[in-house]
Amino acid sequence: MGVENVLQEYNQVATLAGILAGFAFSAVIQLLSVDRPGRLMTIVLIIFSTSSLMFLFTLFAFVLNASAIAEIGKEVEELAGWSAFAFVIALLGLNLFLLGVGLTGWLRSRVTGIITTIAALITFCLVNWLFIAIIGVFINQT
Repeated sequence: MGVENVLQEYNQVATLAGILAGFAFSAVIQLLSVDRPGRLMTIVLIIFSTSSLMFLFTLFAFVLNASAIAEIGKEVEELAGWSAFAFVIALLGLNLFLLGVGLTGWLRSRVTGIITTIAALITFCLVNWLFIAIIGVFINQT
């Protein structure tokens, strides 16, 4: 694959990770502004905080890898493992983010909790199904 394609893919992943990190961090700030102590609130804060940090790691990994590739002018095999690792961290961060969204509804009411849990579960299944399908495409190419 050409360097331009690799850089474009890295920039897309970095952009998406940055946006999702912002959403997760925004959720943390919003939840911290609510004076509602409790176990569920603590769990949701931890989930969104961890998710935000996972996205930030992915963002920095892809930006730094793209910088190295752009500077050298070719793909750097030594960094390919870091990119793969960062992408898996991003996928786990997305799953955590969805868990946080599902749980956040329970802070409001039972009905809201049920609806957000169902929506998050459906999204979780679709995202992971798509990820597995794409991995299958790459496996069948080799």
